[in-house]
Amino acid sequence: MDSREQDSEEYVEIANKIRSGEYFRDARAMVDIHIHEPMSDRYWFLFITIMSFLTTGVAIIAWLGFYPLKPKVPFIFATNDVLEDYPRVTPLQSFRGEDPNAALQRHLVKHYTKLREEYNADYFDRNHNAVGQISSPDVLDEYERFVSPLNHKSPVSLYQRHTQRKINIISMENIENNYKKEDGVKEYYAIIVYEEILKIGETENRRGQYQVDIAFLYKDIKLDKTTGKIEPYRFYVTSYKVKNL
Repeated sequence: MDSREQDSEEYVEIANKIRSGEYFRDARAMVDIHIHEPMSDRYWFLFITIMSFLTTGVAIIAWLGFYPLKPKVPFIFATNDVLEDYPRVTPLQSFRGEDPNAALQRHLVKHYTKLREEYNADYFDRNHNAVGQISSPDVLDEYERFVSPLNHKSPVSLYQRHTQRKINIISMENIENNYKKEDGVKEYYAIIVYEEILKIGETENRRGQYQVDIAFLYKDIKLDKTTGKIEPYRFYVTSYKVKNL
């Protein structure tokens, strides 16, 4: 049998299958085997993979829910900026050639005002002792009454440890009294205007402005150019009044 007879027989067989519908059933079966079944398997594997990830995620969340084994209890603690405690060397003279005694007076008056007006519970005792060293008995008695915890307007009562009070000095006017004291000591008056700043946590609130009228005794620094001996200054506050502007 030659190839032509084989081809004719195959064509007849195919024609018979087409007439009976067997050809289409076989074709559909081939499509199911080679196309539909692999696709359904892939979808099934994808579903299993997704469910595995979801199960793993739920298990991790449940596992983390057991920790910490001890409950967390928040608490507040105070910290200090160590950079503020480092000593710094800064010039007192506001311009070249300024009288050193005038520069020192300005520094001492501003420093005294900050010692009295600023409040920080961590430094209160230090500032309190410094004020006592350079204040007259009358000024010190008035200061003691003001900062007493029995005074409801005292910074100790108002701010305690939750608030800090700072001041920003805006201006200062220094006036010399013509009245000469003994031993080279002179009396001066100064008027200082400052702005109040209250710090709660990291928040700073600027408040009103105040004026300080201060009187003090001051003796100039003297240098003996022959011996090089320095006669120290003297600074003593004799009056201190504050009013709200």
